[in-house]
Amino acid sequence: MLKQNSDVKRFFEAYARRSNDALQNPPVEDVDGTVASFAPYLVESSPQGVMGGANDAEFRKLISQGFAKYREVGGTAMRVTGIKVTELDEVNAMAIVDWEFDYKRKTDGKTGTVGFTNRYFLNLAGAAPKIFAYITPDEQQAMKDHGLI
Repeated sequence: MLKQNSDVKRFFEAYARRSNDALQNPPVEDVDGTVASFAPYLVESSPQGVMGGANDAEFRKLISQGFAKYREVGGTAMRVTGIKVTELDEVNAMAIVDWEFDYKRKTDGKTGTVGFTNRYFLNLAGAAPKIFAYITPDEQQAMKDHGLI
């Protein structure tokens, strides 16, 4: 388990760096690295429902659009503040990841931070961990609550 735990933590530290780099000015988007973090097929569960899809050209486009959306609402930084890894079996793990999203609101210049927790399910059978499912809170509501949308 110790190797799984450290592998997953390193995986999310790199994932967070890519996310943070995409919010900088100018942005540095490592879409290839982000796409490579996911399994060939993945499932998302959120307050909007459950969705699934292939890690394909459309998913790749959604990654870039997501980074652009975060910049558009004033996102300035994204960082991981905590990672708790639970071994599910010899090749699968769940990671509970605490995130902070810093912003500078476009309407009035006010700065703030949105904290949230995601749950990720990863397969560690290959050379690198791959996210095959994740559970997220209501991102749209959090952005509304902070006056970002």
